[in-house]
Amino acid sequence: MNLQPSDQPIEPGQDSEPASDDFLGWFQRGLKFAQLGFPDRAAESFEQAQHIEPEDATLQFNLGTAYLSLGNFVQAVTNLDRAISLDPSNSDAYGNRAVAHAALGQEELVEADVKIAISLGAPLEGIESVLAYVRERVNPDQD
Repeated sequence: MNLQPSDQPIEPGQDSEPASDDFLGWFQRGLKFAQLGFPDRAAESFEQAQHIEPEDATLQFNLGTAYLSLGNFVQAVTNLDRAISLDPSNSDAYGNRAVAHAALGQEELVEADVKIAISLGAPLEGIESVLAYVRERVNPDQD
């Protein structure tokens, strides 16, 4: 998860808006902004795509991840809940939701999501390192 804006400029035409009913256009635009390190613009594009296809699991995962990057943890949980309900085999959705729960101080929910994420193949070391980072930022005085 990249929390810093990218140094890469957006090329002319890269920021053009898709047609209002172009799900794939809005979704791909959101992915591009996420890759470039602009989670706010990614979330805006994913929200537009959500108006067209609200039941797309991959969209809900990416929208939740964008909100996670923005520090909007409650909204991240909402979208990651939707992603998981639409695709319960997405280990990354459980891992990202665990991170959002950690930022919200919901440790019991963190533990449950971590167990499921690992059972689905997510690497324990990766999840633990991100959780440690988030916990340190949320509670910097804790040992």
